[in-house]
Amino acid sequence: MPRQDILDDPGSACPQLRQFLGGYFHEDWVAERQRWEEIVDDFVAESPRTTVMECTEELGELVDVDLTDGELAAVLEGLGCSVDPSAFGMQRNQWLAAVRRRLAAAL
Repeated sequence: MPRQDILDDPGSACPQLRQFLGGYFHEDWVAERQRWEEIVDDFVAESPRTTVMECTEELGELVDVDLTDGELAAVLEGLGCSVDPSAFGMQRNQWLAAVRRRLAAAL
């Protein structure tokens, strides 16, 4: 996925991530679960395997683009994701890689 496409329109460049991150990591996600891992597990439990696979692939592509932390902040906001990974002691790229690993482990 081209870097500029991600920066210009993250939702179109990463449609499955828009659904996953925007739908599960919305502004009130912490009211539903205390740990981000539980949210990922909920997504896996509630989603078809193909959707989980597509999200895993899109996450891999997003991480591989090697965006700056500021660019990732804008992309996550564009995807509707309300997560501040610094609360978990991680940078955004580290958190996205951890989410990808968790999704991949569930496949």
